[in-house]
Amino acid sequence: MNKHAYILFTRVPVPNKVKTRLQSLLSGEEACQVQLKILQDSFLKFDCLSNDGIDLYLAYSDEGDPTSLLSILPNSFTAFPQKGQTIGQRMNHAMKYIAALGYDKVVLTGSDIPNLNSEIIAAAFDQMREVVLGPSPDGGYYLIGCSQEVDLTPIFETDITWGKSEVLNETLARLTGVEVVLLPQLQDIDFPIDLKKIRYELKEENHHFQQWLKENRGLLE
Repeated sequence: MNKHAYILFTRVPVPNKVKTRLQSLLSGEEACQVQLKILQDSFLKFDCLSNDGIDLYLAYSDEGDPTSLLSILPNSFTAFPQKGQTIGQRMNHAMKYIAALGYDKVVLTGSDIPNLNSEIIAAAFDQMREVVLGPSPDGGYYLIGCSQEVDLTPIFETDITWGKSEVLNETLARLTGVEVVLLPQLQDIDFPIDLKKIRYELKEENHHFQQWLKENRGLLE
C-alpha cells in the first residue's frame, strides 16, 4: 500500500438519474452518455497515477446496477459503494473509509470535470499540507483532499447546500485555522452552457468525450 490515495467519486451512469440538469437540451440517454464518456476518459488519464505512489479508488452510487461501469474499470482501481443519505455524508464516508486504511493523504474529486488530469491530482498531493481544494467557476469545488490529521466531518456533516454557488466560501469559513491550498479553477459539466463552452477548451487527451461532442455537435448549436 502507498501513502497516498485518490478517490474518483461518481454516480453510476443511468438514464434520467445522472446529469439531469443537461436534459433541458439532451435526452436522458444522451445526458447519461456525457457522464459515461467523461468517466471513460478519466479511467485512462488517471491510470498512470498508480505508477507514482498513488492508490486509486472508485466510489460509486446506488442509482442502478454498477456491473457495466465496473466492467470497464482498469485493474489499477479498487471500487467500493458510497454510503450515506446526502452527498456530504457520502463524501465523508468515502474519505474516512479510505483514510482508515492507513493513508497519509486522501484526495477526492467529482467525475464530471473533463480537463482534470493526472498532473493536477499529483499536484494536489504535492502541495497539500492539511487541506487542498480545487475551485470550480460556479462557486463549488471539483476536488477536496486532506492529510490524516484533519477531520473534514465539520464540512460534510453540516447544512451546506451542495451544488450551490456558496459551497466554496462556506467550506473555507469552516476551515478557520487550517492551512488550505487552492488549485487552479476547472470547469465541471452541470448545465447545457457548460457543454457548449467546453467544446472550445477541451484538452486532446479526452478522446471519448471529444468524439461524443463531434458526433453530437448538432445538439449544441
